[in-house]
Amino acid sequence: MKKTIMMAAALATALSTSSAFAWWGDNDNNDGKSGGGCYGGHQMHQGQKGHHGRHGTRGPGMKEQMNRSYTADETRTLAEARLLRKGNPNLKVGEVIPTDNGYKLTIVTKDNSLVKERELAKNGMPLERYNAIKKRMDAWESRQNG
Repeated sequence: MKKTIMMAAALATALSTSSAFAWWGDNDNNDGKSGGGCYGGHQMHQGQKGHHGRHGTRGPGMKEQMNRSYTADETRTLAEARLLRKGNPNLKVGEVIPTDNGYKLTIVTKDNSLVKERELAKNGMPLERYNAIKKRMDAWESRQNG
């Protein structure tokens, strides 16, 4: 019962922070670019405006999302919930190793064969995506203040 409650809580958290784990698109082709689906394609979501949902990178909650910091255990829980949601019982989270910029996360099969390695920022976003968004936000702030 306690495990079910924990998994439900983790899943609810994962759903509320799905943009942080957007790199697990339904058509992920192992190059870090998702080919489609709800998390990786060009579908618009409620609250987003413009081409590719640009509003999503400047919205009022994005700054908080960018400044959020998860522990290694929280990152593991979110990744496990995301795998649970994907519905592939043969995958599991391998290692979650702290790095200077966040975490290195591995996804493995049940027999521990490596499937993917990802570099994540401390807020759970793929590090490359985090840096790109941060750069855009800094440039936007600079234009607003200068």
